[in-house]
Amino acid sequence: MPTYRQSHNAFSLFEAIVCIIILGVIGIICSSMLLQISKNISYTKAISDSSPYIALLKIENILQYAIIESLQSNGAPLNAPSSNISFSSLQESLLFGGGVKNSLQEVQNDTLLPTLSLVIDSHYDEILYFKPLKGWQTSQKAYLITQPRESFKPYSIARIHDDIIYLDRKPLHSPHLILPIQNHTLTLHDNILWLDNAPLINDVSSFIITPISSTQGTFLEMQLCVKAPIKNHCENGGVWLDEIVVWQ
Repeated sequence: MPTYRQSHNAFSLFEAIVCIIILGVIGIICSSMLLQISKNISYTKAISDSSPYIALLKIENILQYAIIESLQSNGAPLNAPSSNISFSSLQESLLFGGGVKNSLQEVQNDTLLPTLSLVIDSHYDEILYFKPLKGWQTSQKAYLITQPRESFKPYSIARIHDDIIYLDRKPLHSPHLILPIQNHTLTLHDNILWLDNAPLINDVSSFIITPISSTQGTFLEMQLCVKAPIKNHCENGGVWLDEIVVWQ
């Protein structure tokens, strides 16, 4: 009888151990499944987040007015994939009318006219003459369309008097047009993508701009990836840049 009780007790202990092991395995499997489900839910939320898409649209909106010759990476011309670039873009709000507070808009044939003078009537050294001059301000940055074309280097307006603009230096070639420009930078630092001095988007795993040049212009291919569970959430885009003026 004692032998039977010992065998029964041993068998019961064995059953208990087996049950504990089975329950442990089931618990591990359930935990793993719950973790995977949680990751899938987090990833679904991440890929439905429109922040990377909106950030890329903002970049495209600014880059579409960039001057090709101004594109640089680390102080050199942009000719290879880069995460940090600087460039100058045309101020479209001034060029195409609108976008300027407290300014009187001129309309011709239902079309908004530029808020500043663009066509240079004549010039002498660093002095530009207009008929008439409007809209420009001292210290404003400008890009001159010359023939032949000059290497890109922004001009600064040193002084204004009546219908005359005095530049900070003498143009090397005859200027025909003057355009308002604004300098910008795109920088990836510590997983934050910065536009000028403001953070554009956080948790960035990678940001690459790849220039693709042709005889017709330059295409800037872009990829922006942000951190997400399972795998990164990436958005792709691009901007086509034409030459501003092509002399015949």
